[in-house]
Amino acid sequence: MNAQLETQTTDTEVQDIYEEISGTLQGAFALLVQRRDQQYADAIEPLDEERDTLEEEAASIAEARLNLQKILPATAREAQRAADALMVAGEQNAAQVKLAEAAEAANAPEEMNKRQRDITARIEAIERERGAIARRIFDGWYADAQHIIRAAEHGLFVTLLNGVEQSMIDYQARTGTGETLIKLFHVTSLTADERSAEWKAGSRWYGGGR
Repeated sequence: MNAQLETQTTDTEVQDIYEEISGTLQGAFALLVQRRDQQYADAIEPLDEERDTLEEEAASIAEARLNLQKILPATAREAQRAADALMVAGEQNAAQVKLAEAAEAANAPEEMNKRQRDITARIEAIERERGAIARRIFDGWYADAQHIIRAAEHGLFVTLLNGVEQSMIDYQARTGTGETLIKLFHVTSLTADERSAEWKAGSRWYGGGR
């Protein structure tokens, strides 16, 4: 009864360790992805807001320019008639002001075009900035992922697999079983077989298949 209880306790402890290791790796992966995506979202948020504002302004300018172009000929004719009337009345300064206003109105579409070109240039610059931010964040994320992966690799291959293999050898020597245990339970059987997802993934990462 005591031996059975001890075995059950041991099995529970091993299961707890398995779940802890699995949970740690899953948590590490989730944290890496969450941090990367949040950093990127935070970094590009002001750029996206600026781009949205610029795009709205560009749309408004396009509409205003179209409307202005429709009325410019009539506006110019009206300004010229008003200026002529002022000239006839002897108000030359007022006539010049009226003509200057008409000229300014006629130049407005070109000013609008210039502003739209400036907006287009800034939006293109924003896209380049977003690309640079994406690369910078990815580089930092990649380095973090590498540290965690290398730690997991060391833990699996060096600490655990190499440690279990050496422990088997030491146990055989201590118990006088010679090569019996190695023959019955070969070290390669410790890892997943060739039909497993683990084996296929390992072959891709370590077998030159990537």
